[in-house]
This record gives sequence, C-alpha cells and structure tokens, in this order.
Amino acid sequence: MVLGHRIVRLYTVFFRFPSLEFRLDQSAVGLALVISTGAAALGVFSAVRRAARLPPAEAMRPEPPANYRPAFVERTGISRWFSHTFRIAIRNLERKPWQAVFTVAGLALATGILVVPNAFRDSVSQVLDFQWDVVQRQDMSVGLVEPAHESVGHLFERLPGVVAVEPFRTAFARIRHGHRSRQLALQGQVPDARHNRVIDARYRRIPLPADGLVLSAKLAEVLQARVGDPLVVEVLEGRRMTRVVPLVGLAEDLAGVAAYMDLRALNRMLGEGDMLTGASFRLDRRHRADFLRALKDLPRVSWVAVKATLRDNFRRTTAASINLFQKIYMAFAMIVAFGVVYNNARISLAERARELATLRVIGFSRHEVGTVLITELVILALISVPVGLLLGTGFATAIVNAVNTETVRLPVILTSSNYAFAVATVAVASTGSALVVLRRLNRLNLVGVLKAPE
Repeated sequence: MVLGHRIVRLYTVFFRFPSLEFRLDQSAVGLALVISTGAAALGVFSAVRRAARLPPAEAMRPEPPANYRPAFVERTGISRWFSHTFRIAIRNLERKPWQAVFTVAGLALATGILVVPNAFRDSVSQVLDFQWDVVQRQDMSVGLVEPAHESVGHLFERLPGVVAVEPFRTAFARIRHGHRSRQLALQGQVPDARHNRVIDARYRRIPLPADGLVLSAKLAEVLQARVGDPLVVEVLEGRRMTRVVPLVGLAEDLAGVAAYMDLRALNRMLGEGDMLTGASFRLDRRHRADFLRALKDLPRVSWVAVKATLRDNFRRTTAASINLFQKIYMAFAMIVAFGVVYNNARISLAERARELATLRVIGFSRHEVGTVLITELVILALISVPVGLLLGTGFATAIVNAVNTETVRLPVILTSSNYAFAVATVAVASTGSALVVLRRLNRLNLVGVLKAPE
C-alpha cells in the first residue's frame, strides 16, 4: 500500500490531476494471497507426502549415510588440484542437483531484476543528453501569434543578450503514405540549422535539401515509408494546399515524431511569401533577464520555451518515477538474493548437521567446515551471476522496447556499471546471508547432533 500511494502521487504530479487517490484492489489482494499460498503449499507438498508415507518404524531409525560417489572433478582426474573442502562441496552439489538448479535460478532472477531499473535510468539519461544537448542546442525558443514576414528576424537580432538567432516556421499538416497518415506540425528550418538540428542515427547532421521532406525514423516506420517514396502533404491551414513531396531522409528523434523541410521550400509550398512563426536563440546568460523583459514589449509573441526549464520538468516527473521503480526493484532483488542464499544455506546446514559435526569431531576446524558451506554458495553464485546478467539483458531489452511509443522512445542502454551494480548487490546480499548461517554453524552442538534418536 505504501508503494501504491507513492506511485499515485507521482501520477498526480506528472499528469497534473486535481485529485487522485489510491484505492486497494481487494481482488488483487485475494489473488496475491491465493498465489502465495499455492506456491507455499506446492513447496512443502512433496516433503510432507514423503514423510507421511514412511512407516513409523522406519521413520524412527537414524537416517542412513549419504552415498558419496566420486564427483565429476574426481572422475576426470583433476581433483588433485583442489582442496578436500572443495571436493566435499562439489560432491554435495552433484548429490542434490535440483536444489542447486533452483538456487541458481533464484539468484539469476535476482541479478536480472537489478539490471532492468538501471537500464531505464541510463535510457532516460540518454534521452536527456540526446534531445537537449545533441539535437536542441538553443537556450530559448519564441513563437508568434501568427506568421510574420522574415524581416521580424532583424528585430529578434537586436534584442539584448542575443548571441545567435535562427528563424523557423511551423504549419499544421497531414502527411499521408498510402492509407496511413499522421497529423503534426511541419517544421521549416534554415538548411544549416545549428539550434534545433536534424540528426541521423549516427549523430550526423542532415542538411535540409531544397525540395523534399525529412521525417523522424519513427514516423517513417508508422507510415511504412522509405527514403525515395512520395508523400502526400495536406496543409491544414491557410489555403489548405495539397502537395506530393518526396521523402529524402530519416532523422533520429527520441521524443515525439517530426517532419522537417527547408524554410524557403515550405514557404513556397504554402504560397504565402517569406514568412516565419518563431525563432530560436542562443543567449548570453548575463543578459537573460534583460532578454525576457524585452520580450514582454513584443505584442506578437505568444509563447516562450526555456530549454533548461523543460529539462528540469522532465527530470522531476519521468526521472523521478524511474528512480522510484529503481528503488523498488533493488529492494525486491536484495530480498530475493538474501532469501535464496540464506534458505539454501540453512537447508544445507539442517540436512547436513550430523555430517558437519562429524567432520568437526574427526579433526576438521571450524574454518574448514565453514569453508565447505561457503564454497557451495560461491560455486552457485558464480554460475548464477552470468546467467542472471543474460536474463537481465533480455528483460531490459524486451521491457524498454515494449514501452516505447510515438511520444517517447527509450534506447536500450546497458553499461558495465549497470552490470557491476547488479553483481555487487547480489554479492552483498549473499555475503550477509552466508555470515548469518556461519554464526549458526559455530553454535552447533556437536554432542547433541551426533546423538542418534532412540
């Protein structure tokens, strides 16, 4: 419920709902109880059934010694390179392969779970860096109430603090290819635009040609259009003209979909002369306040977009929700890792208490007996961690691709630090559970354990 309330608060901030309350779904609680109870029942069913089927006389007899046949490392002749504690650990793992398999599966899932939230975090960081550093390099953008002659650009250049200004024009249009279409704002820019740049998948700037459209790759995918295909552009304002324009390039764009044209080519298509609807600015930070005060005296200005503010808003909403889910995933993964390792070590200690006590009695030190248990855990962890990293890679790729939409597209970013964090978290959880089990091992009552039941 606590997590539910926190997530609802994030949705309230993100979508700006006036009121949004968390209500616990009773059916979800019931389903969770049924699933957890069923899993617990299945887990103990075989053990209870096996114990119930034993005749009373046989159940009261001491458990016979385990059949320690030679392990794989001994059959291959390489056992002489390993210590006796390592060989004992290998024998026990081979004697209970299914227990080892389930332990490896649990640790692998715990490792894989940790990869997913960090992949989301890195993907969001990549979107921020790409969209607001690589593509958009302006400090501020200004839109006009209605299209104005390009001579207004000279007025923009004289505003205080302006280092560079680039005019643009937007026109609402419907772009059609076959039976598929999308309605959006067609953006007209200067060919060598350096503020709102048109970038391809290799981060190279695409110069806008004198004739033709450049679409974001996602929009071309939605329209099922390829470079060279003719597109029908239906202008939804002014004279509402319809033109056939070729697709000449694909742009990489991680937020929304866009269509770009050369500014003069767009004005020719609209047939309204050399017009613009706004401009983007690079500013001297020392005169930013003067620039904003001067904008208030321009009656034609309808909106102002500050890139730094947009970026901060994105961090406070989307990035905050990603951070919350990252904490949830990390908590669950640590619980799973600790529980799997601790449960496996406790079961091994309970089942082998007589054997381990016997080793102590015949001369093994506490360190050597503890090494047997720790060696088993280390072997299982070494097997499970690579498997978990592969699972995490698959999970992250599948989930990121599944949540991608036309609005926001997250790239799959998997870094070495992400993998290192997952491995370190599982290692810490495993070490903590191993230390708890070792404390119980040190308190083992040798005389009591070695007594056979009457």
